[in-house]
Amino acid sequence: MLSPATKHYRAALRELRASAVTPGKLSKPLAANFRTVIEKQRAAGTYNDIESALIFMRSQRIHKVLLERYNPTGNYTSEERMRATTRRVGLELPKPYEPGSQSEN
Repeated sequence: MLSPATKHYRAALRELRASAVTPGKLSKPLAANFRTVIEKQRAAGTYNDIESALIFMRSQRIHKVLLERYNPTGNYTSEERMRATTRRVGLELPKPYEPGSQSEN
């Protein structure tokens, strides 16, 4: 049976790998920092801080996934977002005015 410190450390490593910028890559200094925090909490006999950190990291990762899924225009520029919104309701934006392209009467 694994000790609570080992379980929390492995959970932290899994969450760090899942939320890494490069999938699967883990920052060694960050992992070492979590290890020292867990060791301090093991000495104190409580794991409240690391459990809170794990819940926070998991929530942030899920929030990012949900934003990408349900707000697909999040990475667009304001012009692209406006064009996508008008297309969504069945309209098209008018062509922008260019003074040199029209003939004057």
